[in-house]
Formats: sequence, C-alpha cells, structure tokens
Amino acid sequence: MVLGKFAIIYTLAFLQRRCFLNYHGLIRLSSAANVSFTVSITVLFLAVNVCFPRFCVYLIISRTRLFKTWTLTRSLTIMHVKEEIIGILKQFDIGDKFSYLPLLPRASVLIPLFVRSGRLYTLLTLRSKELRTSAGEVCFPGGKRDPSDHDDVDTALREAEEEIGLSPDDVQVVCTLFPIINKTGLLVTPVVGFIEESFCPSPNPAEVSAVFTVPLDFFTSKEDHHSTYGVVGMSGLLHSFYFVDTDSGSQYHIWGLTALLAILVAVLALKKKPEFEVGFDSEDPLAFFQQILHRRISKL
Repeated sequence: MVLGKFAIIYTLAFLQRRCFLNYHGLIRLSSAANVSFTVSITVLFLAVNVCFPRFCVYLIISRTRLFKTWTLTRSLTIMHVKEEIIGILKQFDIGDKFSYLPLLPRASVLIPLFVRSGRLYTLLTLRSKELRTSAGEVCFPGGKRDPSDHDDVDTALREAEEEIGLSPDDVQVVCTLFPIINKTGLLVTPVVGFIEESFCPSPNPAEVSAVFTVPLDFFTSKEDHHSTYGVVGMSGLLHSFYFVDTDSGSQYHIWGLTALLAILVAVLALKKKPEFEVGFDSEDPLAFFQQILHRRISKL
C-alpha cells in the first residue's frame, strides 16, 4: 500500500516537473475518457497537491539533482576518453617526417572520431555510384588537393565540408598519420580529428549516397573480417569487412585502403591488437608504412 502511494505521488511529481500535468491539462488529457475517470484523476491530483506539497517538491528537486549529476558524469566521461585518445594519437603525428618525398599527386581523408556512451566511433561515407572513380565504395570523407589548400589538413577539412556538410570549425584536428600511395597513384594522407556526437551530416548527393557510423573496435574483431594476399596494386594484406548498420539495416562492404586506415586508427587509439593478422607492428607501425611507401615510390 505504501509503495503504491509512493508510486502514484512520484508519477504525479514527475508529470508536474515535465509540465504535462496541471488541472486544465488533466481535463484535456481525460476529455476522451469517461466522466468517472476524469473525476477520479482530478480528485487524486488535488489531494496529492494539498496533502503532500512538500513531498512533491522534494521529489522534483531530487530528480532534478540526479539528472544534473548524471549529465555532468557523462560529460566528464566523454571528456576523459577524448583527452586520453588525443594524447595517444598525438604521439604518431608525422609532422614533417615525410617532407623529403618527391612531388606526387596528393589527397587527404578525414577520419572523424567521436565518443558515444564511453565507446569510440568513426564516421564513413558511401560514395555516389555516379562518380568516375571508386563509385559505390565506402570511404572516409576526402579527396584530391586543390591549389588553394595550404596543406593536407586543409584538403581533408574542405572535402569533408563539401561531402557531408561538416564545418572545419566543428573538427578538433588531432594529428596526421603516415601517407600511403593508393591504387591510382595518389599520395593519401590520413587526418584524424574529433567531432561532436550530435553532428548531423548533410550529404552532397553528387558525391555521397549514405553516411553511417561504426564502433572503432569493430575493426579489431575477426568476426566480420576477411583478408587476402597478392592483390594487384596493393602491398601486403587486403582487408575486408562487412558491417550492418542497425539504424538503416543496410550492409556495407569496407575494404582496401579505407579498411586499412580504420584498422590502423583502431590499433593506435584503442591500444588493442587485432584478432587477425595485419602485417605491421601494432605498437610501432611507422617502419612498416615507410617501407611500403619507399617500395611504391621506387616503382614510379
């Protein structure tokens, strides 16, 4: 009986707090119900407010404090996770280590990261089928350098804004990683940055047909992973993942350079060794990527 009364009082206090319940609101809510229901609810509402006003106020204040505490704790958790990962990734920033490379056609991709419920995610795009290159493939936002771009970071941020409406001001750039020569001969530099979890993409239909997010640790699990050797134009293993987006129900094939970059960032950021062979030292991958880069350049 006591628990029943408490449940009723707390429910009414909650409804008051949410502004769903006042006397006139009760009449509107119960207008579609029978008269006895309306009378019963009205009497109960008046009785609780008259007999237990302080208790109702206490419940409202307590609930508000609990909500504020939960919000603060969640914000601090996200901040802590971000700061820790930023500190890790900055150790692998290439700076000017590759300034000696010959002039090659250049491109950049942005690898956007964000934290959701304490878990690290990344954002990927599905390229439009109307494009001349890599049509219908999964990629990170990015593209070729323009003459107006100052550096690789400028290229990545500009392309991300053009493709998915991500403003450069909304990206916290963390580092640039080792450049890789892709299958078409472009020197691709990955740029890693944090975005807000609340970011809502606006895909440019001329370039992007879908935008989706993937937990970064997905790229360290062998469950949906496949790999093969000896692919023409590729050095080392060709990695391939099949990911089902629970929001849309769509399945995406993530492979090639995009898969390799996703694995690389997952390994570095999470300090987690993949459950499958990757071909490089997960604790110090720089030597591996330098070797591949020099091998490709020597064949140009």
